[in-house]
Amino acid sequence: MRKPWYHILYVRSPLAKILLGIASVMISLVLILFQFSLEEPRMKAQAGNWDGRSIEKGAEIFANNCSNCHGADGKGLPNVAPALNSKYFFTQRLYDVGWAGTQADYIELTVAAGRPSKVGAQWAQMMPTWSNEFGGPLRPDQVQHVVNFVLNWRDDALKQTAEEDPFQCFHGTPTKPQPDAGKTPEDLNIKICAADGTATMPGEPVAVAPTPAESAGPRPPQELFNAMGCVGCHKLDQNQTPNNQGQPGPNLGNLYETAGSKVPGEDAQTYVHNSIVNPNEYVNPGYTAGIMPQNFSEQMSEEEINGLVEWLLNPNRAQ
Repeated sequence: MRKPWYHILYVRSPLAKILLGIASVMISLVLILFQFSLEEPRMKAQAGNWDGRSIEKGAEIFANNCSNCHGADGKGLPNVAPALNSKYFFTQRLYDVGWAGTQADYIELTVAAGRPSKVGAQWAQMMPTWSNEFGGPLRPDQVQHVVNFVLNWRDDALKQTAEEDPFQCFHGTPTKPQPDAGKTPEDLNIKICAADGTATMPGEPVAVAPTPAESAGPRPPQELFNAMGCVGCHKLDQNQTPNNQGQPGPNLGNLYETAGSKVPGEDAQTYVHNSIVNPNEYVNPGYTAGIMPQNFSEQMSEEEINGLVEWLLNPNRAQ
């Protein structure tokens, strides 16, 4: 009788069988331990992959919903919304508001439930509610994506000097010490905010808000255009056309040609003046009411506003 080809696998010796069994078990254990040694790095890599995807999704949501107020780079828009890509925000903000939780919790709650804004506050509009748990448009996972994206700025923000930090001090929220951390604002090299919203650089005397008597007259329109945050929303060097709609606000390159035809019965000067002091009275099609600050008449004199109107309508304005 011919032996089958696998007869070589037959083991007759009981001792050999035991040794082979032990060897098989040992090899299996080695393979399992080897797999375990690879699993932790694999899981870390996968977690990093998911974190990266979350940040990417958060960046997209931020660009579509948040950048109009907080800026595309997260450094805020004057008079519109505060900076998030800011050393102050990551090192001091929680102490100034008395927040006992984590930075991630603070950002998540702010995004999810919004922040109310007092009438006449320094910001143009309130932080809206974004989570659908509170009536907003975003799912909880989308809110978390935005949180991860904002936290992604931390490392770069911590490298900012006090002069580079774009954060605007909040009126009524002075800088406070950090007793549990044993650090002062000077140690952190951040702006020191007074209750009236004025800021002092580390090592300088405490800032005192200028009085009207110290004013040197109306500020130039170019300076006002930057100081009031207009430059963050409007482009002076581009025309507003159906194929080139400015965002988050209309382009102003050809304003002198179009301003007089926006509202029936209003000349160009009246239209631009009303757009500054009462921007929600007429909102250009395709744009959202409330983004334009509502309190410019309190931040500029009537002379300054009229000068800004004249400058914006001048086709040969200096920039």
